[in-house]
Amino acid sequence: MALAACALLLAVPLTLLAGGFLLPAQYDSAFLGELKYKCQRLDETEGQRIVFVGGSAVAFGVDSALVEEELPDYTAVNFGLYAALGTKVMLELSEDSIREGDIVILIPEQQAQTLSCYVNGEALWQGLDGAFSLLGRLEREDWDSLAGQFPTFAARKLGYVLSGTTPALTGVYSRASFNEYGDIVAEDCTNNIMSGGYDSTTSILFREDLPEEDFVEVLNEYIDTLTARGATVWYYFCPMNALAVEEGADLDGYYESLQAKLHCYVLGDPSNSVLEAEWFYDTNFHLNASGKTVYTRQLIRDIKAMLGDTSPTDIALPDQPALAEAAAAQGDSSDADCFSYEIQDGEAVLTGLTEEGQARTALTVPTELEGCPVTALGADVLAGDTALRSVTLQPGLSAIADGAFRGCTALEEIVLAGMTPSDCLVGQGLLEGTEATIYVEEAQLTAFRLDYTWSQYAGRIAARG
Repeated sequence: MALAACALLLAVPLTLLAGGFLLPAQYDSAFLGELKYKCQRLDETEGQRIVFVGGSAVAFGVDSALVEEELPDYTAVNFGLYAALGTKVMLELSEDSIREGDIVILIPEQQAQTLSCYVNGEALWQGLDGAFSLLGRLEREDWDSLAGQFPTFAARKLGYVLSGTTPALTGVYSRASFNEYGDIVAEDCTNNIMSGGYDSTTSILFREDLPEEDFVEVLNEYIDTLTARGATVWYYFCPMNALAVEEGADLDGYYESLQAKLHCYVLGDPSNSVLEAEWFYDTNFHLNASGKTVYTRQLIRDIKAMLGDTSPTDIALPDQPALAEAAAAQGDSSDADCFSYEIQDGEAVLTGLTEEGQARTALTVPTELEGCPVTALGADVLAGDTALRSVTLQPGLSAIADGAFRGCTALEEIVLAGMTPSDCLVGQGLLEGTEATIYVEEAQLTAFRLDYTWSQYAGRIAARG
């Protein structure tokens, strides 16, 4: 009996190991499935190169073909993918592939998580699926995050194989959206689709404590290593939605502080990377197709200035797209009297609970108030409600601010009724202060777990019974 128990205990980790490492890759069509191909492209591209390193702001923001047209002595390589992987990971995966004569331009998103040593183990396993030799490029301190997420990754991968339901994703957030340079090129990315023109869950920060001190050390080690190899490294500001820049931000002061910290030149004026909302797509850092041209045009001009290239940059500016209009509200508004709210530009933002709401154990977020669509949950809207056990969200809600559920210690479920991943933007602190599970329609389960925004909560997303 004891031997049988021991054999069973050993069989579980062995099965997970086999599921994780030995089975065929399951995430090739997913957005993160592009990671190993970006590494391959960086390894194999010949000649002098300009390599853009960062997160999805680089993938959405750089037009590599334009770069090569204007700087024909260089080949462009887009090594930007997903901010939630961690900028540190992108540095480690690219470092060994940089050669003498390369120009490396670091373009991390201007937010706290990206400017830290954060590593997302779950996302990283998906990105490395089928190319596990790349694990050797990572630093040992990354392994804690990787080890903790491996069982979940392996179990899901094994489940896909056994069920024959390998994720086959399409649309903007799939590997099919990347071109031969590693840029995202998708027909859908034409207009700003964010309610109010920006993502209210993600402020753009210019604070003196960013980048974090330990991340500055990582950046400078990377810069020093590549410089000693004969490469050139510059830092550049990512595209930033002007509506999301934190009030009172001192861009000039931040630039001077950053330049004093880094061992490389900070290229360009940060204010040139702060663009009007019309140029963005679905986050405060993702440009639409027209915005990509605007940003790349300025990037090329700044590169030319550093190279002493006085040739004109003959890139015509596109027409500015229009902002999306709010959709008509449809759904259940029976709990309207449970919420306090503000009307902003014809849209309702929930700000708190009324006395009636505080007495309820289950709430449905209304779809309209005073004839205006409910588009956002403000920070702390439900915070501290220790009676609430279930909350249901509906299509039409486009943003949930960090802190919305903080202190909801009894909350068991957040139900996304009839919603798809693209319906609602969430920040990095969605589940802060709660042990709740996010429930979605069974048909949307894989889409939510692999979605750009929602995948950071994949381990706590389940199908509705």
